[in-house]
Amino acid sequence: MPRALQYEQQEEAGIMPLYRVVFEEQGGARVVCRIHAALDANHMTLAVQKIWGAACYWSWVPGSDTEGRVYERLGDPDAPEDRARTGPTTVEIAPAQRRPRVPYSVIRET
Repeated sequence: MPRALQYEQQEEAGIMPLYRVVFEEQGGARVVCRIHAALDANHMTLAVQKIWGAACYWSWVPGSDTEGRVYERLGDPDAPEDRARTGPTTVEIAPAQRRPRVPYSVIRET
């Protein structure tokens, strides 16, 4: 079964697909998060706000579909004074596999 069809069926059943989002700052940190999101959700906004907070957003580098920066919105939304939270950063979004669950009794016995 094609993965896109599988995710559509999961969403119809009320199960949100799992995505792995990786942010890698040039010459700096690498941050990975997993998010459950609908197919039509803004995955970048969800991932950025999960890692850096609700006041943060992603801004793409013009002409790129893999690079951008994270900014924090400061002050009045009508006249924002935004502060960069990252330098140039590469992002990768991909469907993720759920980790297998190990029964608690197995963990305790080892």
